[in-house]
Amino acid sequence: MRIVVVDDEKAVLHGLRHIFAKHCPEHEIAGMAQSAQEALRLLRETKVDAVITDVKMHGMNGIDLTREIRRAYPDISVVILSGHADFDYVRQAMKDGAFDYLLKPCHYRTVIDMMQKIEEKAKERGQALEKQSRKEQLEKLLAGKGEMPEGSERHAGMLMAVVAGEGGEDPLPEASIERHIASWRFDGASPETVVREGECVVLFSGGADPATVKRHLQAYRQHMRTQNYKLYSSLYAVEPGARGIADAYAVCSRMNEFMRFNELSAEMDHDRFLKLLELQKGFAVGAYLSGKELGNYYAGADANKMRKYVEAALHRLYRLDLLLDPARLKRELLSELVYLEHMQKEHGSGLYAGRQSDIAQELHNASTLQALLAWLKKELMAIVMCMNDENRNPQYIQSAIRYIEMNYMSDLSLKTVADAVYLNPWYFSSQFKKHTNLSFSEYLNAVRVRIAKDFLRQKDLKVYQVAEMVGFQDAAYFSTVFKSIEHMSPKEFQKAF
Repeated sequence: MRIVVVDDEKAVLHGLRHIFAKHCPEHEIAGMAQSAQEALRLLRETKVDAVITDVKMHGMNGIDLTREIRRAYPDISVVILSGHADFDYVRQAMKDGAFDYLLKPCHYRTVIDMMQKIEEKAKERGQALEKQSRKEQLEKLLAGKGEMPEGSERHAGMLMAVVAGEGGEDPLPEASIERHIASWRFDGASPETVVREGECVVLFSGGADPATVKRHLQAYRQHMRTQNYKLYSSLYAVEPGARGIADAYAVCSRMNEFMRFNELSAEMDHDRFLKLLELQKGFAVGAYLSGKELGNYYAGADANKMRKYVEAALHRLYRLDLLLDPARLKRELLSELVYLEHMQKEHGSGLYAGRQSDIAQELHNASTLQALLAWLKKELMAIVMCMNDENRNPQYIQSAIRYIEMNYMSDLSLKTVADAVYLNPWYFSSQFKKHTNLSFSEYLNAVRVRIAKDFLRQKDLKVYQVAEMVGFQDAAYFSTVFKSIEHMSPKEFQKAF
């Protein structure tokens, strides 16, 4: 290690030079200074690993020098030299970041011990930096942005495990996983870990046996169950090439999503996953819950039949003895519900026009099958309830709603719609509020914002263009209305979705 010694007494400087030359020849005195200012100049001109400085000097003292070194050179270790009477100064220097202290006069044995401690600390810091560098590289590879290091033969035959969990008082602790992995014995380099999006990714180099890893993960799952964690672990062999790690992570994340959705706490490899997907080949959501059937009941205004159909369909889905692929299930459900929404729109549904939730986002948010079916029941039963309410609405209110749905993009006014249903504007306004619980302008704005959300998902459209397309003449007013309903601006919505 390279060391700078600072003391305003030449005898102390020469004494330390002698100790290092005789007892610590592996270390080099890179410079000697009789003032803090001279020491700082040396640090600017040469690479240094440690500074040994007197605590009491003329001008800038050792405490101030320590502060300056810690600010400008955080990797340099500072050791304070002091007499017994200077201990208050030493205490302050330690608070300001000094590594340790030596008492004058210095015995060679204490100097040797101090240098060993500094070396150990530097080694730990270097290992931590190397570990952090590997983590950052792994994070880039997981995102498909990094490149495999040249000559990285140890990446051949890698195995990836992705551990996800829920429960407990805190997020899944990476440190806990690392401790358990450290106790496992594998040929080759130690596994690398990184937490990404709530999942702990573990990368085993060549030589790790998948069956052995699986047994270790099973034991870890059982251990974490005693701490109220439910774990899902997936395993996948990493293919060679720059995209291998990112592709493996995508597959493992999908397997974990599958297990979480079906509330299956287990360890899963790709072969088992493919077999489970094969079992559901004959499954189709439409055979249980058909958007066409729902739409027909809606068009016929038969709320009672629709309610019975929904209850029967949900009962069959709840009792389904099959592990379902969430991506496929949500995709098929979205198709059926979009058809139902289309029928609602055609028939001027008050529910369809005024609802603020986005079905695709709600489906995405359902993390388990039970949560999805609970949301679906709430959604469909709300439509049934709305049908009962709509059937009690006067015909002129239903006609007005249909007129708004078909002409929202025009310059609609209360008088225009009232004339279309042959009513006095004042009377129409009071009746519309009575039956829909919304004023005419509130209802019209809700319809326009709902349609605007679909247009905003088309990233090439500007906000002012969308405003005009849904009937707003002023883009600023459109933004105000949109934010009052969606609690975000049109631009924020466009970025988010």
